[in-house]
Amino acid sequence: MTEERMRLQKFLSQAEVCSRRKAEELIADGQVRVNGKVAELGQSVVPGEDVVKIGKKIITLENRERIVLMMNKPRGYLCTNLDPNDAQTVFQLIPESYAAHKLFCVGRLDKDSEGLLLITNDGDLANRIIHPSSDIVKRYEVTLNREYDPALTPKLIKGVKIKTEDDEEEYLRFTNVIRFPDGKKLEIHLNQGRKREIRRLLEVFGFFVKSLRRFQIGGLILKKMPPGDCRKLTQKEINQIFSKRGNADPNQATGVKKQNKAALRGEKASAPSRTLKKANKKFEEAKERQALIEKKVRIKRDVRRAARAAQFEDEGFEDSTPRLPAKRSTAKTAKKPAESAWQKQVRPHAKNARTRSYSSRKRA
Repeated sequence: MTEERMRLQKFLSQAEVCSRRKAEELIADGQVRVNGKVAELGQSVVPGEDVVKIGKKIITLENRERIVLMMNKPRGYLCTNLDPNDAQTVFQLIPESYAAHKLFCVGRLDKDSEGLLLITNDGDLANRIIHPSSDIVKRYEVTLNREYDPALTPKLIKGVKIKTEDDEEEYLRFTNVIRFPDGKKLEIHLNQGRKREIRRLLEVFGFFVKSLRRFQIGGLILKKMPPGDCRKLTQKEINQIFSKRGNADPNQATGVKKQNKAALRGEKASAPSRTLKKANKKFEEAKERQALIEKKVRIKRDVRRAARAAQFEDEGFEDSTPRLPAKRSTAKTAKKPAESAWQKQVRPHAKNARTRSYSSRKRA
């Protein structure tokens, strides 16, 4: 049985010679030969039948192990194989046993972001995870510089067109936005992955992202991994990425049961959960109470100032100079209340009153 044909650049990439983009450059420069002839862009080969050479070296596609690593990316590291400025990269955190393999990131996180990152040598798997047609939801915890207005949620879900540095238009949008009770924290869902999409879209509406952490890709959740830790995924965990359970309910990470409960309550899967609604309601009520208290305090203060100004006008003075606040009375300066006859007769002795008898504390 003949093997399936594949593009030459994909063949070179899977043989861990170079990336697909670099392979296209090698083919365009005439450095790749197939069956003794110079290869052309777009040419297909059959692994095991066609002889592919780069210079004098024969390239073969061996049965190699698929590697999929899961990392809790810390801040300050770049998701690139090679940086010209010699900055820190996530590949410096990978165990040495995987250093010989040609690995790359599945969807990047920028230098200031942290959280769940997948690293693999399987290009087909990476394309399935990244491509929007797979509808794999990525979930992020975001902290803003100021409180978020829930009225902006429909606009963020609808999206905005933004011009890139190359003067091209990009359409940025969120799948869902959930507001935390404190107002400055959000949970944002994406099913696409454009460059700095969350930061750029929020900047359009006047927000600055102070921290950004990805904690879930599909059904795979980041749990109990310290920053910088990296481990290999099992086949069961890889399957979780594509499971319907991870993408069924955009608000919860625990799957179908909670979605069914929401359906029984007559709620949509995209609506906030009842617990989150209660927490938001309590937070808003507390803010209203605090605002009402502050308003009453301001009114009382204004009434006192108006009364004092009226008193000075009646006495013929102008209250134009700032007045110092009244000193608080301390225990030493405060006026003592009048003593009763019994208190005058029976008083503790000035010295060692606790060790004296009742008769010694009696005044003559």
